Amino acid sequence: MDGSEKLHIFQLSSEQPRNFGPPFERRDADLIIRSCDQVDFHVHKAILGVASVAFEDMFTAPGQGQNESVVYLAEDSKTLHRLLTAIYPVDFSIPKTFEEYLSLIASCQKYQMDSTTVYIRSLLKERIPPLFTALNSLRAYGIATRYHLEEEALLAARLTLECRMDFDTCVEDLPYISGADLFRLWQYRIKCTAVAKDCVNQLIWDEDYAPSASYDVVPFWLHRHFTHRAANHPSPKIITDRKVFKDTLKKHRTATGCKCPACLLPGEVRAADMIGAVVEAKLQVAIDQVSIAPSQQNLQSLEQCRPSR
Repeated sequence: MDGSEKLHIFQLSSEQPRNFGPPFERRDADLIIRSCDQVDFHVHKAILGVASVAFEDMFTAPGQGQNESVVYLAEDSKTLHRLLTAIYPVDFSIPKTFEEYLSLIASCQKYQMDSTTVYIRSLLKERIPPLFTALNSLRAYGIATRYHLEEEALLAARLTLECRMDFDTCVEDLPYISGADLFRLWQYRIKCTAVAKDCVNQLIWDEDYAPSASYDVVPFWLHRHFTHRAANHPSPKIITDRKVFKDTLKKHRTATGCKCPACLLPGEVRAADMIGAVVEAKLQVAIDQVSIAPSQQNLQSLEQCRPSR
C-alpha cells in the first residue's frame, strides 16, 4: 500500500453498516469513514486533514462535494480504530501483535501520516515484551516487506540472525514471504556473517598480549570459538552466548591449564561476562551498519527518480 492508492473503494459487502461507538460517534462529526467490515467511524475532516496529507488532498480537491459524508476504506475496523486513536486526543489503542502493528504502520504510510508513523514507532520501540522476536522474525520480515516497510523489515531481518535458516526452521513461515524477499534476506545474512567474522578477526590476541591489556582483544582459542558460532548464527547475542562461552572457557582451562589474563580471572562467570560483553558490543555496532538490499519496488522508484540524460 502507498500514498498513491485511492482512498475510495467499492463497498463489496451487503452487510448493514454499524456504528463503532464512543468516542467516534460525536454529533459534530462531519465525515463517516467506513471500514471493510462495515463499521462506521464518525470523524472530523479538520483532524484527518491535519494528520494526513492524503485526506487533506481529498478534502481540498476540486469537485469534492460538501455533502459527501461517507468514505469507504480498505482497512478493517480494528486497524482504523488504532489509527484514529493515534491522531485523536484519546487513549491510544496499542497493537497487541506484530501483525496488528505492521498493518497500522502500513496504513499510516498509505495515508501519508508521517508524524503519526514516528509517534507510533517511538511508543512501541521499547515495548516489553517486544512485538518482534526471534521466533516470529521470519514471518514479520515477510509481512513487513509485503507492506514495503523497510525499517520494520530490517528490524525483523536482524532478529532472524538468531535462528537457523534451513527448510525445517522456515517451512511454516515461507507462505508469508516472496522468493525475491527471501533471497534478499539470504544475501543480508551472508553480509552479516562476513562482517561478524571480520569484527572477530580485528579482536584477535597477538603474542605480545600483556596482563594489563584491555579486553578489546581475545585469545586465539576464543577467536576460533566466536568465528565458528558466527558461521551459523551471525547474531551478536548468539555468538557471545554467555552459557556456551562459560562452558567453552571451563573446558579450555581444564584441558590446557592456560594462564592467560582472561583465564586467570576469579571464576568463569566474571571472565565470560567481561570478555563476552566487549565482543558483543563491538559485534552489535558492526552488524547495525549492515543494510538490507532495497526491495524491487523501491529500486524501480529510484530508477524513475533519476534524471534523464
